[in-house]
Amino acid sequence: MIKYLFITILFLSFNGRAQNYVKLKDVSRCKQRINEKANNTSSIKADFSEEIFSSMLKNSQKAKGILRYKKENKIRWEHLSPKKQIILIDGKTMKYSENGKEIKNAGTNRVVKKVQGLMMQMFNGDFLDEKEFTIYYYENTLNYKLVLVPKSSRMSNYITSIELIFDKNTLAMKKLTLKESEEDKIVYTFTNIVFNKEIKNTTFTQF
Repeated sequence: MIKYLFITILFLSFNGRAQNYVKLKDVSRCKQRINEKANNTSSIKADFSEEIFSSMLKNSQKAKGILRYKKENKIRWEHLSPKKQIILIDGKTMKYSENGKEIKNAGTNRVVKKVQGLMMQMFNGDFLDEKEFTIYYYENTLNYKLVLVPKSSRMSNYITSIELIFDKNTLAMKKLTLKESEEDKIVYTFTNIVFNKEIKNTTFTQF
């Protein structure tokens, strides 16, 4: 009994340490690896879960969906539950629909445009040039964690930081956190990630 208890405690202790992040020493190597992965990625398919935390809400709000990305500048960001929402980005063309109905107004277009610029940087690796963000690098045994802090006061008005978690082996982005504050944030977790499979162009133009 004592032996099994010791093994359990040892496992939990190791597992806890594995999740702790420390400052990354070889930043240039990490940047090189992520950049090479982005350059060699022509498309991404993934499922995602979304969790919204707000200081105004007692419980977090959860949603699920599917992400499709393709070079150059194509994204399909599709919420499947609890309601159906789709953002289509095909170069400079952007569309948004909710519950099967396309929504057209200036406010929505501005929001979609912000999403476009931000998401494109995350998936194509442009954020690594640090023109818009100061980046802090961390690691644990399994992952890289990059914390992006906006340089412009305009962006920092609605995002104080962005956290990206990359798998060290595959360099797939496992988690994306958009923070307005510690209490107000959106967390995306990506699973079933597939790289460089053919995606039809109509995926990004048709709801």
